[in-house]
Amino acid sequence: MKTVAGADMAITGQELYSAKPNIWRNLTGPLLAASVVAFIEILLRVGFKIPNPPAILLLVVAFSAFYGGMASGMASAAMAWLYFAYFFSIPGQPFHYAGENFSRVAMWAVTTPAMALMIGFLKSRAMHVSNLTAVNATLKAQMIERQRAEDEVRLFQSMTVAVGEADDLYSALEVVLRKVCESTGWLVGQAWMLGETGRIECVPAWHTSASGLEPFRKASLDMTFAPGSGLPGRVWTSKKPVWVRDVKQEGNFPRAQAASQACLLAALGIPVMAGNDVIAVLEFFVREARNEDKHLTGIVSSIAAQLGSMIEHKRAQEALRRSENQLRAIVDAEPECVKIVAADGTLLQMNAAGLAMIEASRPEQVIGKSIFGLLLPEYREPFRAFIENVLRGNKGKMEFEMIGFKGKHRWMETHSVAMPNDRGGPPVMLSITRDITELKHSEGRLKQLAHFDSLTNLPNRVQFIERLEQTMADADRNERLVGVAFLDLDRFKYINDSLGHGKGDLLLREVAIRLSGAIRRGDTVARLSGDEFALVLADMGHVDDAVRVAQKILDVFRQPFLVAGHELFVTASMGITLYPFDDRGAQDLLRNADVAMYRAKESGKNNFQFYVAEMTARATERLSLETDLRSALDRGELSLHYQPIAEGKSGRIVGMEALLRWKHPVRGMISPAQFIPLAEETGFIIPIGEWVLRTACLQCRAWQKLGFPSLHVAVNLSSRQFHQRDLPASIYHILQETGLNPLYLDLEITEGLVMQQAESSINTLRELKAMDMRISIDDFGTGYSSLSYLKRFPIDVLKIDQSFVRDIPGDADDAAIASTIITMAHSLGLKVVAEGVETKEQLNFMCEHGCDAMQGYFLSKPLPADQFESFLKSGARLTIG
Repeated sequence: MKTVAGADMAITGQELYSAKPNIWRNLTGPLLAASVVAFIEILLRVGFKIPNPPAILLLVVAFSAFYGGMASGMASAAMAWLYFAYFFSIPGQPFHYAGENFSRVAMWAVTTPAMALMIGFLKSRAMHVSNLTAVNATLKAQMIERQRAEDEVRLFQSMTVAVGEADDLYSALEVVLRKVCESTGWLVGQAWMLGETGRIECVPAWHTSASGLEPFRKASLDMTFAPGSGLPGRVWTSKKPVWVRDVKQEGNFPRAQAASQACLLAALGIPVMAGNDVIAVLEFFVREARNEDKHLTGIVSSIAAQLGSMIEHKRAQEALRRSENQLRAIVDAEPECVKIVAADGTLLQMNAAGLAMIEASRPEQVIGKSIFGLLLPEYREPFRAFIENVLRGNKGKMEFEMIGFKGKHRWMETHSVAMPNDRGGPPVMLSITRDITELKHSEGRLKQLAHFDSLTNLPNRVQFIERLEQTMADADRNERLVGVAFLDLDRFKYINDSLGHGKGDLLLREVAIRLSGAIRRGDTVARLSGDEFALVLADMGHVDDAVRVAQKILDVFRQPFLVAGHELFVTASMGITLYPFDDRGAQDLLRNADVAMYRAKESGKNNFQFYVAEMTARATERLSLETDLRSALDRGELSLHYQPIAEGKSGRIVGMEALLRWKHPVRGMISPAQFIPLAEETGFIIPIGEWVLRTACLQCRAWQKLGFPSLHVAVNLSSRQFHQRDLPASIYHILQETGLNPLYLDLEITEGLVMQQAESSINTLRELKAMDMRISIDDFGTGYSSLSYLKRFPIDVLKIDQSFVRDIPGDADDAAIASTIITMAHSLGLKVVAEGVETKEQLNFMCEHGCDAMQGYFLSKPLPADQFESFLKSGARLTIG
């Protein structure tokens, strides 16, 4: 196939000349001629008795040359000459001649081929001229088609550019109507779209190049069509073009009268499609009747199809623009900082709230600049690593401290994800950042209240135990000794009673200052309560080191204390115990030191005593207890007691805590504080914990069936239980076995327990929470938990430790801690249960501060199952007010 350059057309070589000679065609003439020669010979000689027919054969040669061409004519001429040569031969002597016959044969040998050549040449020239004429006609037609195609392409291109530049949909429609009318010669163009009423309406976009069409235009604007009615309705329903040769003869054309007045006859309606839906109808009119032009209809339909795509694209752009504007409005109204940061830390965007947080008066102060300049130096590299981690596809959260343009320091918490860069290039980081300065201050205040004494600013019992345990760990690594001292002021009650509590508090502050100045670097002094102080004497190589430090501590009391104009002589009694000689537990060491302190008081006060323990007796006692504990479950010595929990507002009983008890056949009741740590250490807490959980669930379900359907039970989980991998599955099987709805099971875990492995604890808690159980933090305030972690824990309840309740309302520190815990918990959406409520005053305090539930001896001590059931049936409740 040969293609004419620059045009979409092609002419085959056969239309010009054949590429190879057609052998069969060349042989057809001679064979036919031979057949004709033979036939005529027989016919003339036999039928008509003509003795000399060769002259007729010249016609046969001429016919062969004209029909088959020059080659065919020459072959026929040769065959005819052979016949002549034979015909004029002497009879019996082929190709021998007598007289003038030889001249005849020679003449035939010249004239016959010459005639064949001449006729064949004329035939070939005639055919050549005919072929050239046909080729010229084909080329002309293809050039016309090419010009038409180029005109259509230019029309499409110009229309595309014009529509793309149009401000709105109607402007785009008007451009198309004008372009179509100008290029096709149609007089009027209008557009129809579906209105809010569901009928097809004429839109403002239209075009005309003639005058006097205003009445027809008004009739179109005033008229609406249902699908299927009128030209627009027919096009809308059929989704195909509709050509009307003469609207006056069209039955379904309601505007016929207006069209007649405007002298409009032929009409064309074209659907504008977006996918499978019609979004508009274009209609065109001229002032003469016209038969349908398929080509024109196709062109306008193609334009309409392109318009549909562009309209759909424009609508998508407008929807995207609206969405972006809405999103921008939301972001601008967002009270948190929303910002976009590039991989190198360049700030790309920030909303108004973010600008306010960094004290920027205008965006130009920060946009396009590095965000690291706003961060305190110690947070710049961590934030850089944070960006890299987020841009690797990880969601991230980070807390950092920044300084604003006016110098104000703020704590910020940012949550970030990676997002594509709308300008191309590497992804960027989208961050939502909130100001947590107040939360950090609250966390710091709560930490201070929970771990430091508000009167003396010394560590409290919680902080003391933590430091003691850390010192013990250091001593194990370095093979050193640790001393624990318990100090009590002598006759302090007399000073309080005689001078008042205010003077007593001033004295305690002075004592704290002197004790802090007397200890070595690395030692710790803490105030436990009242006039009781405790000290950690770290890194001692010999017992004599403890003696020297103890004497130095007592020496601070040799000089009088000047308190509010009073010169006070105060002495102290102190007990000392040594790690690891006397015990290995922090609480046990503190208890040992307390016992030794009382021995010092019994020895006349103003001295120190070392703790002395019978180690062999203790070890034997421990081994015996461990052995008995291993068989206690099988022998049925373990039981559960239940302490009721009452609602703070109504006083009604809403649940109970299951508490483990061990009644030894010889020793009697053994304290949980004695055998539970032993069970935890030996691992026997696992089967005991499962038994407790199963028994508590069975009992709770039984009481629900008895008429207390909303009763729930709280069960403590030990450290070993909580860190079991199959804990959620084990609890699920127990709930299935006992039939207790998980909504009525509260799992209590201590604050310190979940902080041991905070991340894994969060995962375990989420699994348990997904099973619809309630999660409570027991003994809250005695551990060391971060509020940032507390927010992440899926917990429901905080239980205020009874150590903070015991001295309420008399102890201002405990009261402040308890009220702070309640306020903080409610701000986090958590419930609060107060443990150890034993007095009316404690109950009133908790109620006044909005505590949700109470538990303690004021309501009831822990009761065996049968007594607790009687307690429920009696209708007992907590008396509020």
